[in-house]
Amino acid sequence: MHLEMPLIIGLMVAASSLAIAAKRVRIPYNVALVVGGLLIAVGGILPGVPPLNPEVVFLVCLPLLLFEGGITADVANVRANLLPIATLATLGMVLAIAATGTALHFALELAWGPALLLGAMLAVTDTVSILYAFRRAPVPRRLSGIMQGESLFNDGTALVAYAAIANIVVGGDSSFSLPLLGAKVLGATVGGLVLGLALGLVAGFVIRHTEDPLAEIMVTTALAFAAFVIGEQLHLSGAIAAVTAGLSTGINLRRHVAPQSQVAIHTFWEYAAFGVNTFLFLSVGLTTRPQTLVAHMTQTVLAVACVFAGRAVAIYLPFLLLRLVRPSEAVPLRWQHVFILGNIKGALSIGLALGLPEATPSRELLVAIAFGVTFVSLVIQGLALTGILKRLGLFHEDPVAYAVAEQQARLIASRAARQELEVLHDQGLIPRAAYEHLRSDYQVGIAGAERELRRLSEQHLAQGARIVLVTRRRLIDAERTALLSARRAGLIPEATAEAQLARLDERTLELEHVLSGAPEGEAGNGRKAS
Repeated sequence: MHLEMPLIIGLMVAASSLAIAAKRVRIPYNVALVVGGLLIAVGGILPGVPPLNPEVVFLVCLPLLLFEGGITADVANVRANLLPIATLATLGMVLAIAATGTALHFALELAWGPALLLGAMLAVTDTVSILYAFRRAPVPRRLSGIMQGESLFNDGTALVAYAAIANIVVGGDSSFSLPLLGAKVLGATVGGLVLGLALGLVAGFVIRHTEDPLAEIMVTTALAFAAFVIGEQLHLSGAIAAVTAGLSTGINLRRHVAPQSQVAIHTFWEYAAFGVNTFLFLSVGLTTRPQTLVAHMTQTVLAVACVFAGRAVAIYLPFLLLRLVRPSEAVPLRWQHVFILGNIKGALSIGLALGLPEATPSRELLVAIAFGVTFVSLVIQGLALTGILKRLGLFHEDPVAYAVAEQQARLIASRAARQELEVLHDQGLIPRAAYEHLRSDYQVGIAGAERELRRLSEQHLAQGARIVLVTRRRLIDAERTALLSARRAGLIPEATAEAQLARLDERTLELEHVLSGAPEGEAGNGRKAS
């Protein structure tokens, strides 16, 4: 696929502008990218944009996203909720495909094969949207852990089911049955887990003996692609292998790798995930045709209802079974509603649709519905998820944190105004009497805000300690910037700078673990930088 350089630059500028604007207006950046991409396509601002290439989605984007999700995951939270996560990613996924396909068969009058194939395409969940929503919403830790873990692993089982059903629909394989599909999903999932763990252990051994951040980044990148590709070649779940390799690598980094390397690796993967997601969401908008959405509006609305119905079956039944078998692992009913209403679709559904062979029955309709459902899900559910969490009583705002933020905002504004007042007075643009009157007013406001912040810190020790930790984290960034500038200017030797930067990285990791509530013992366990 050939792209001209001006078009690539235009896409990067558009994506950056939309991501920045989304942060300013406080909406999910994936929603802004999808809607912005659609508007760019309609307005003809960037002509000549090629369609989303499914091979790029599967062979480049998917391994990177899955591995990044694993390497940055809260491993302790995933381990603590492994049973419900595994139940949803296996039994839940099979039920979702079967129930959604059945509903689509009757609602859209599709043949059984295409209906189940579409059900598999629409069964995957957009992990990024879930992570973004839960970063903004202080929901119970167990709920976020189960949803994030399920969204990481359900891609793998959905891809296995998609491939099996596609072989039947397109290739004429007549050996399909629901028990056989379940057995294939289970076998591919277990095989992917074993493969990802094995490759992660090998890569971990290499990383521990490398002690070079750039080489370690290269090893993790190779591991992400190798786990996915080898898994697919062995007819296992490459997606599960990539996630498991990421989880294994994340554990290894926290236990055995120098803080400087940990910071470098996580920074690289954070940027890689942001770049890939930006490309995918913008591509969804750019390749969605409004005329197609309008032409298939009725089928899209019916398909959305079918997806919700199928998801309900895939959530309520497994959790009911879990409650009967293991009462200690029971999930509250209110939480179960979130699994349904927060089931946001993403670019992977579109990639699966575009990857359908030309001989697939009803291919044009399947692609159109996949685009329509994904667009509606990303925009409507993506915008509404935080509100849904609030209505269900799962969005617990901290009144103390809100009061502190209010006083901090008051303090920032008052000090900025006082500083501007000093400039105006020094330039002779304001009479002395007016200057003293206004300065007195702002001094009173500043003193009141400082007094209230001091009172809140003394009465709420945890909040006060957190303010200190956040401030210390920012000061460490200032120290790092000064050291890097001094090294570039030749003011301090390279070896001295590296040693000081390594100490700062170690302090940064310790602070991040404390701020994120990580279990004790995970921070500061890495090998010392050489």
